Amino acid sequence: MRKNKLQQYREFILDRGHRLVETPGEADLTLVWTCGFRADFRDASLQALERILATTTGRVLITGCLADICPERLPRDPRCQVMPWRDDVSTLEAVFGEGPALTGYDPVFVEEKLCDDTARCRLEHPDADYTFHDQFIKLVISEGCLFNCTYCSEKLAFPPFTSFPKERLVRAAREITARTGVYDIMLLADSLGQYGQDSGETFPGLLTALCAIDPRIGLALNNLNPASLVEHLDFLAGLIRNNRIRHLNLPIQSASDKVLGLMRRTYTRHDLHAVYTLLADLAFTAHDTHLIIGFPGETDEDFQETLDFILEHRPRFVLLSKYMESLGAPSAKLAGKVDAATMRKRLAVAEDVLAKAGIIFNSDDSELGRQRVRSLILNKR
Repeated sequence: MRKNKLQQYREFILDRGHRLVETPGEADLTLVWTCGFRADFRDASLQALERILATTTGRVLITGCLADICPERLPRDPRCQVMPWRDDVSTLEAVFGEGPALTGYDPVFVEEKLCDDTARCRLEHPDADYTFHDQFIKLVISEGCLFNCTYCSEKLAFPPFTSFPKERLVRAAREITARTGVYDIMLLADSLGQYGQDSGETFPGLLTALCAIDPRIGLALNNLNPASLVEHLDFLAGLIRNNRIRHLNLPIQSASDKVLGLMRRTYTRHDLHAVYTLLADLAFTAHDTHLIIGFPGETDEDFQETLDFILEHRPRFVLLSKYMESLGAPSAKLAGKVDAATMRKRLAVAEDVLAKAGIIFNSDDSELGRQRVRSLILNKR
């Protein structure tokens, strides 16, 4: 999702007469986008920074969300300069000199479909980092988030919520579908269903405009907060009935009302039940979810409630993540911390239960998860 920022940076830097090189060892300056979304991604970013510093004599500009999530973990090296995400405009313009403002570069990012079948591509290209998303055209529609989930570390770094212009998004989608003959588009955002709340547009309005490009257009909605699905339930149900939705990623995080309240998620177990019951009534099975294991205050009973919900509604895929503490996030101040051993035990139980139920899953501790992080550290693809 951050490729939209890297695209802006690339065009901005080249317009100032700089030249891109292949490796950090050749560079006067290396710009590194870091990620703290999960503990394994945070550690991968830190290891990549160590590797880069060991191979370059030039400066290193550290951006992304680690500067705000865990600044104390960043390298203490005089060659490093930290560029918080919110300060990228002023910092880049100071570092790279005079020229057009960064804000003048189009924020819309669109990428062609990279593969037809992720599993097959992983087998054929074991060193590449193909993901489920690569089976779709990818379109980033906004930046930032208006929700206030207590665990969200990235919220510490996000710039103000910004919806990218609808006409630019539609134009980008029209051009890439006409050029490639691919009509399945995955929409990406940190706060997908809140699109337009800052600009007078609406999420249903954007989806309607995209579907109007061509009757073959199908949409995959990634990271759709269940609260947004509840808000737009009738509209989205209509798209499903008309076969315009290819996939839904609904990160419920928990199905315990107590834990959802502590997380400050703005929906209830009853809401989730209504959503998943509707999906079942529509015979729509192309949906997956994300669970956080060991959130502060989560008891064995809360954990079991969530597992029971998953077994009842059977999403196609479940991503399991252990809770990661970020000192600046509100959840760090919550009582009832779950110790690491209990989190590992619950994660193992969840993996066993899902495997026996035939539900596909991945987790921080899985071999696939470790393989993906290794590829990130090695800077493959």
